[in-house]
Amino acid sequence: MKNLYVKQKIFSAGEKFTITDDEQNVHYYVQGSLFSAPKTFELKDRLQQTVATITKKILAFLPKFIVETNDQLTVEIKKDFSILKPHYTFSPQSITVEGDIFAMNFTILEHNVEIASIHKQWLSWGDTYEISMSQQAAQDQAHEQLIVALVVAIDYIKAQAQNSSLY
Repeated sequence: MKNLYVKQKIFSAGEKFTITDDEQNVHYYVQGSLFSAPKTFELKDRLQQTVATITKKILAFLPKFIVETNDQLTVEIKKDFSILKPHYTFSPQSITVEGDIFAMNFTILEHNVEIASIHKQWLSWGDTYEISMSQQAAQDQAHEQLIVALVVAIDYIKAQAQNSSLY
């Protein structure tokens, strides 16, 4: 099991995150676009090389996000039409998310096998999320990057939902 921590900066121009391990070593940096359309986030490694991109599609009836890694792993997150409770579909179908994404307590599954669990830490300065990855996912750099990018995308969806009735 490998743990990473997404730590949002409270006061920053655009969304900025650092992703650290248990010893506070930085593994990834995330920078959100400030004034561009479509809204994008770049996930960068320790050497500041972009390893994944999260893009909000602007010409969609309901919110849609594309998560792409340099290793060509791609996941589409699409809001489904629902009246009472927000529901999202993840494509390809091999990726599913179970739990409460709006409370940031959920698991990510691939082919119905848990590859990561995400939990919000309540007593922290700024939002902090703990990502606990399975040994298999932690050993595959592409899966690790995809998991981190999915958490950033879901966090952005959650933030947008709090600001809009469309989400």
